[in-house]
Formats: sequence, C-alpha cells, structure tokens
Amino acid sequence: MKLSDDVDLERIAKDTHGYVGADLVALCTEVALQCILEKMDIIDLEDESIDAEIINSLSVTNEHFKTALGSSNPSALRETVVEVPNVSWDDIGGLENVKRELQEVVCWICLRFYVHQV
Repeated sequence: MKLSDDVDLERIAKDTHGYVGADLVALCTEVALQCILEKMDIIDLEDESIDAEIINSLSVTNEHFKTALGSSNPSALRETVVEVPNVSWDDIGGLENVKRELQEVVCWICLRFYVHQV
C-alpha cells in the first residue's frame, strides 16, 4: 500500500496497542477502502481494468488511519471485564485487623492525592 509522506508509522504502532495481526489486517483493509472510495468518482466501474494512472494516484494518508482507528477496537483488550461485586464490610466476617488496615491505606492514598491537588 502506498503511503503519503504524512503517515507516521511509529505513531500508528503506538496507537494500535493491543491489536493482534487480524486487527492490523482489518485496519489496513479499512484504510485502503477509504482511499479507494475517495477516488470512486474517477474510477469507471464498467471498465474491466483500472487505469494505471488512477492506481498510482492512490495514496493512504494519516487521516485515513485516524478515521479507521476511531472505528476499531483491539482484540487483545476486548476480553477485559471488570466485575464489581455487591459486597459490604458487614458481609466480610472476621479479619477486623485486615479491614481496618485496608481502610487506613485507602484514606492515606486519598489524603496524599488531595494534598497534591491543593
């Protein structure tokens, strides 16, 4: 695929954290389709071949990648599910020292965060 000078492959690599090979293939396919769709007004669909001049004028831009990245999700990060159990302190039997220590740590972290914000 022919890339425009504005395409930053290092930035795209950073933006595709969690993408597996199939995700990258789908991303590049979407980018190529966007590029082709922009030229549909000059491509003769009735003709059996596309003029080499038109093919040579196709060039994927950074904007194509930005658009495609906005509508794709990395497979490796899709399976992350966070469950928040409906449990209160009263549901936890015993371990009074552990519960107190945990509460103190959370309060200490909140206090440090608050002091740094002020």
